[in-house]
Amino acid sequence: MSRLNIARKKRGMSPGSLVFTGEQKVDKIKIDIFQYNQTTLIEKRVDSVDELKALLNSQTVLWINICGLHDVDRLEKIRDMFNINPLILEDILNVTHSPKIEEYEDYLFLICKSLDYENENKKISVEHVSFILGKNYLITFQETEGDEFDLIRERLRGGKGRIRKLGADYLMYRLLDSIVDNYSVILLQLDEIMENFEDVLLDKPSQDTIEEIYHFRKEINRLRRSIVPLKEAIYSMIKDIQPLIHKSNLIFIKDLEDHIKNAVDTVESYKEQVNSMIEIYRSSTQLKLNEILKVLTMISTIFIPLTFIVGIYGMNFNYDVSPYNMPELNWYFGYPAVLGFMLLVAVILLIIFRRKRWI
Repeated sequence: MSRLNIARKKRGMSPGSLVFTGEQKVDKIKIDIFQYNQTTLIEKRVDSVDELKALLNSQTVLWINICGLHDVDRLEKIRDMFNINPLILEDILNVTHSPKIEEYEDYLFLICKSLDYENENKKISVEHVSFILGKNYLITFQETEGDEFDLIRERLRGGKGRIRKLGADYLMYRLLDSIVDNYSVILLQLDEIMENFEDVLLDKPSQDTIEEIYHFRKEINRLRRSIVPLKEAIYSMIKDIQPLIHKSNLIFIKDLEDHIKNAVDTVESYKEQVNSMIEIYRSSTQLKLNEILKVLTMISTIFIPLTFIVGIYGMNFNYDVSPYNMPELNWYFGYPAVLGFMLLVAVILLIIFRRKRWI
């Protein structure tokens, strides 16, 4: 759904009105939970939203992962159960919303974008991912199945590292870190594409090449819109020192900010390089046009005196009629002599052009 259609669909609605602005990517909403502490782990799929509230306790961390955003009624039940602000659910359902962070009294709300590069379509796919971080719980909202979170799930199952020893804020950091790490993978893919563009531009650029570069610039801008606001959101999280983020975990958030900053700097660099490639193509095209005009100008310059000579002898004045005699008209060698003189003029002009380094 285009942004214009989304704006039209939501026009006139009151704040907090719930409209899913994306495409349905799963048949039905799936709710998976991980409930854990350092010694125990419960993993299961929940069929009824009513089961979730009973799972909350101070002894364990509860991760609720919701896959699918099209079932508004079911999401409203989750909103009511956890006393979530209606405006937050509106942002969760608006898949075009930029990354941001908001602090509330009992929870923290964060939006980010999970990205993937589709080699076949040469397009960056964007998934809208939202986080609600509470004291002992984390709720994640995704559009579709298949994500970068599988490694985190495996570490939870195996009890490896510190993930089951720390709280929900550390879990959110790890999930965000897996998303940001995938940005680096995408940037490496884009870097290879840019190198190919540069080789083609230096070799034989064509109209297809510039069309691909324009498409590539569009994808770079899509990537930029997803990453830059997240950098600001993470910076805000560190600057304001959210109460739900344990101080011992701030060092990890700062490391995450560094990764995002590097990704943003790389994207900005790619944007400048793409603009430079477009300018190189335009300059190359202009240079070729100038070379063509240069050749045509030289040809025209050579033929100007030749046309003048031909014009004179093309008048065909008759001696019997005109008192002015043109002896070459009746000369036996007149025709080859004029051709030879024309050839001589062309050679002299070419020598002059050569000495002046015009050719």
